[in-house]
Amino acid sequence: MEKIKIYKSFWKLDLGLALCLTFGLWGGYMLRNEKWEFKAGPIILIIMFGIFAIVTVIRYIWRRPQLIITDKAVTVNTYDPWEVRFEDVESFSSLKHKGLEVIAIRYKQGTEHWAPEEEIENSRRARVRYPENLHPGKPYEIYVAGLSLDCQQICDILNDRRTITTDRSF
Repeated sequence: MEKIKIYKSFWKLDLGLALCLTFGLWGGYMLRNEKWEFKAGPIILIIMFGIFAIVTVIRYIWRRPQLIITDKAVTVNTYDPWEVRFEDVESFSSLKHKGLEVIAIRYKQGTEHWAPEEEIENSRRARVRYPENLHPGKPYEIYVAGLSLDCQQICDILNDRRTITTDRSF
């Protein structure tokens, strides 16, 4: 099977481009307005439009996938990438925790990351409260808010790959 790469949604980049266009149009309108005496304001807005547009285009060109799904594992690309092997996972399920879309990972009992459900829930509160850590969600959930696919679609893909992997191992 091929690798499936899931990127951040284009809507975030499109919103940035819309903001850039708003700055540019506002600056152009202010330049055309004859009553405007101080011309530095519109010029600053037009310069901001150019800078934001260039940054948005560069972010689009150099974007990296947030999730890479292969036959054996899913790689979560955070600041420090981490991997979930399908052979260790019992199931994936979609979950909303305090407004955050999350794919919960339930490991098989006896594997390295297995923990009781109460312990996972208690540690989930800490992971959501302090999302600035280098491994958000690791190892019990994958944050999928703002990705190009819906949370349930990603969860279905992961469960299909997990099923195929476990069927091959027997």
